[in-house]
Amino acid sequence: MTLYKPTLCVNHLVVKKDGHTVVDILFHKGLNVIAGENSSGKTTAVRFIAFALGAENISFNSEALLCDTVYLEVEANNTIITLCRNVSAEIMRPLAIFWGAMPRALEAGASKWQLYPFKRSESKKSLSQVIFQILEMPELRGDGGSNITTHQLLRLIYSDQETPHSDLFRYDRFDRGITRAAVGDYLLGVDSTELYDLRLKEAEAEKEAAAFRTSIKTIYNTLGRSGAQITLDFLNSQIQELGSEINSLMRQLDELNHSPATKKNSSSKEDKNLREQLNKAHSTLSKFKQGKFDLQSEIADSELFIDEMEERLLSLEESSIAESYMGKAIFSFCPSCFTKLQSEHDGDATCSLCKSSISQDSAKSHLARMRNELTLQLKESGKIRQQQLADLDALNRNIPAAEQELKLLETRFKQNQSTWRFPQQLQMQEVAKKIGAKEQEIRNALELKKLADLLAQLSERMTKWETDLEAIRGRIQAVIRNKKKLQAAAYMAVAEQLKIILKEDLLRQDEFAHADLIEIDFGANQLTIDKKRNFPRVQWFFYAMVFIWHCSWHHLNTHTSAIQGFSLSMVSKTVVWSRSVAIISKKLLRNTLLCRTLRIR
Repeated sequence: MTLYKPTLCVNHLVVKKDGHTVVDILFHKGLNVIAGENSSGKTTAVRFIAFALGAENISFNSEALLCDTVYLEVEANNTIITLCRNVSAEIMRPLAIFWGAMPRALEAGASKWQLYPFKRSESKKSLSQVIFQILEMPELRGDGGSNITTHQLLRLIYSDQETPHSDLFRYDRFDRGITRAAVGDYLLGVDSTELYDLRLKEAEAEKEAAAFRTSIKTIYNTLGRSGAQITLDFLNSQIQELGSEINSLMRQLDELNHSPATKKNSSSKEDKNLREQLNKAHSTLSKFKQGKFDLQSEIADSELFIDEMEERLLSLEESSIAESYMGKAIFSFCPSCFTKLQSEHDGDATCSLCKSSISQDSAKSHLARMRNELTLQLKESGKIRQQQLADLDALNRNIPAAEQELKLLETRFKQNQSTWRFPQQLQMQEVAKKIGAKEQEIRNALELKKLADLLAQLSERMTKWETDLEAIRGRIQAVIRNKKKLQAAAYMAVAEQLKIILKEDLLRQDEFAHADLIEIDFGANQLTIDKKRNFPRVQWFFYAMVFIWHCSWHHLNTHTSAIQGFSLSMVSKTVVWSRSVAIISKKLLRNTLLCRTLRIR
């Protein structure tokens, strides 16, 4: 059987209260119909399913709120997982995932579950991100910047009795037309993963360019008030000029010290102070260089680790593809001693080599869990590498200043070793003051040079980000133009298919039989036929049933599920085609319409 991705099948629903099971419903492939009298719990069961899948604003009644936890086993692209969510009137409840089937999930301890919040953060994925990743669905952000979540998708796929029958989406307090339009495009397949990636890159480029602009502006504002020049050419020229002046003063001082009446040895106290400064300068420079060497080694290790994680992630994908084509590996001979293995016909539940029991869903569930963990490791390793590169840039700026400081101290120490006694006290003091002032000017210039180096790097990076930003925006405009063409074609295809269904239906509404213009507007939350949208509810019911009949090619096996033991007052009786059934049929219309559109495209 061909697997269409994404495919999500609900297998098993369990609801518990104080550790006791109050709801236990098994579902089969195809169409499941829950029938019963009014207020017997049909809607509550469907609401539990939507809630477990990440839907918000679920109107649970007082009996449902007495329950503690809802468990839902689903098959996502042939991977069986179990979802768990605590029942509560509070919004944005987290979701726990167990990578396996319901029986093992109910017996597993808390450490075997992985908890994901409703909202994403820098350090944790949201429940929508994880579900999209399991289904291999691309993440999407609407044009207004809002994230498309499982809650938004379920608003279109699942509706309730409180929502007006003419609305496409289930009611939401924070409803926005731009979000509804994005969800419609996403489900119809006219959204662009490239556009989403480009939007992310655009946001990143804008953020980085703005950060560099702010840093450059701060440096210029600070130096502008002090009147300092910060160009590299000016600072290099100033340092050379100050160095020449210091050499000239040193020669003048040397001449004064070598006069017959003034030649004496330098004091031991001054020698000691200079030695301590030299040792400190040597230690600082060595520390910077050693730190640079260590960081370079750590960066190399990080890059190797990231490459290895990427290779493992790629290997997982290749293993999944190979397993889907080749199937289960069967050994006829032992790979160690080459003895022929006895076939015990235990089926797929036992390994043919080591005879260990194998759960049918364990391999795919473990594969999905490993993929999720590797993705998290890659994200964390990328952050660490970025911080290491930033630390390396800081060291590269500090090392030249430390080297220049060491050279100045060495020059002073050599000079002090030769002469430092004052026969002409006033002249010697004046020359010494000038030398100290010039040395301080050189130190100040070196600090400014560090800023100038930083400013040059910031300007270069800002220019790169701005260039990339312009290229990204140009590509975005091209993708948007192409998206509009696809959008028009997709909406036209849906309208034409719906027109055929309406005309083949029983003649119960003249507008349906002679429908000419059908317009679907997800943003406006409406579907109009020849500019009209308000039709009697009973007409929508017959329209829904006829639509399901036309979609029999979709292999939906219709039958009634007899549900017994439902403590929320659900009692299995003869099928009662009440108004609730009409509402459920209308929702099936909406779901099958979307599925049919995707299959046609």
